[in-house]
Amino acid sequence: MFDDPKDKIDSVESAEETTTDSVEELSGEDLFAFDDTDESSEESSETVEQTEEEDEQAEPKELDLHEQRRLEGFRWFIIHANTGHENKVKRNIEMGIKANGLDDQFGEILVAEQEVVEMKNGKRVSRKRKLFPSYVLVEMKMNKDTQHLINEIPGVSRFIGGNQLKPQAISREEVNQILGRMSDTEESGSLLEIPYNVGDQVQVIDGPFSDWSGVISEINQDKGKLTVMISIFGSETPVELDFLQVKEL
Repeated sequence: MFDDPKDKIDSVESAEETTTDSVEELSGEDLFAFDDTDESSEESSETVEQTEEEDEQAEPKELDLHEQRRLEGFRWFIIHANTGHENKVKRNIEMGIKANGLDDQFGEILVAEQEVVEMKNGKRVSRKRKLFPSYVLVEMKMNKDTQHLINEIPGVSRFIGGNQLKPQAISREEVNQILGRMSDTEESGSLLEIPYNVGDQVQVIDGPFSDWSGVISEINQDKGKLTVMISIFGSETPVELDFLQVKEL
């Protein structure tokens, strides 16, 4: 009816051995492996957080001045100016901004130009050529004060786009295209403006073929070169010349 005390002792010892074995199984390399995983996870988490913080700090630096202004509410508008007075209108706008204390309401005032080289009296002459004659680009915050200022500038006809009460800004794509064309010109240097067309008859005035005449068959705008077909011994021969080496007949 009663359990044998010896059996109970054997049962307890057996249970202790089993518990000890289980602890030993978890107290070896497997236990350190769990710790390594936790440390690795913590390090990975810290690395991700650090990377995110660096990205957040770097983001503002990636914005150029125009994009930063756009976020502040600036937009680009085009105004129509009297032909030939674009730069004068630009100066008048800049003076008007300072006189009225509206510097924080305006960004850049641009007359889009590119430098070209043309032939004048047998010499290369550099000059500025307007990409969009009669137009001035204005970066501004549109409100009653800024709109009134622009409309009162001598030489300004009107805003282009929208209506008289609410002018419409040009799109970001149009702005990038205009600024891109100006930037390309600055980086590549002056653009050669060749005053000839394919099919024009010209006379060579310099070089070994001086005094010979021919017809322009090709124009290389980038290099400022012409290919002229000259009749040599009864055969049409292509000759490459600088556009300053010929004159129109």
